[in-house]
Amino acid sequence: MPVYEYRCADCGAVTSTLASVNAIPRQIGCACGGTAARIVSKPSVHLSKGSKVARLDPKYDAMVDKAMRNTPAANPDRLINRRGDIAKGRRD
Repeated sequence: MPVYEYRCADCGAVTSTLASVNAIPRQIGCACGGTAARIVSKPSVHLSKGSKVARLDPKYDAMVDKAMRNTPAANPDRLINRRGDIAKGRRD
């Protein structure tokens, strides 16, 4: 269900409410006693992690690569490299 916003004609307060997509836009009451009419608000979109990464500035990749080269502890593969070959069994 989408969230709709309403603005009071008297005090200007904005309230949010859930409503069905098929619901007819209506006026609701405000806490101050006035009536609030539905307003157009910006939509909210949840992005996946992949799309967030794709939207990053390409310069960011270069900065991360540089930081990983300069700081060995920042390398996420350090634990995998330290583990050795898992086919040979565990080193104790």
